[in-house]
Amino acid sequence: MEFYPSPYTYTQTQEHIKSIMDSYQENGFGLWATIDKSQSLLIGRCGLITQQVDGQKEVEIGYLLAQEYWGCGLATEAADAILNYALTELGLHRLISLIDPRNVASQKVALKNGMKYEKTSQMWGKNVCVYTIQRK
Repeated sequence: MEFYPSPYTYTQTQEHIKSIMDSYQENGFGLWATIDKSQSLLIGRCGLITQQVDGQKEVEIGYLLAQEYWGCGLATEAADAILNYALTELGLHRLISLIDPRNVASQKVALKNGMKYEKTSQMWGKNVCVYTIQRK
């Protein structure tokens, strides 16, 4: 949660989980639990989420991992799998990642997965870098 605006309260956590569940009903996709299978341990979440960026509805590749799993290549692996699923199975044509300008590791994940920096936008009261990829 280092690059999130602030930690969620209990009520915000409940609302966030509800929005994830609602996304499956509304869009046919959402966020998934990310599990360390060797320990059967929840280590984060990843998947697809809709966002409004500069008045435009976008689909974001999102991922969040527990800090002890940073630097293991898991975010890159998850983002690549999500990207392939979104383009091939869901038939989406454009995906984004919204990344805090200070989050160099996530910027590298986006670049490794073929995304390109498009612009900086204002969201959640701060600047975010918008990385994009489009189906050819």
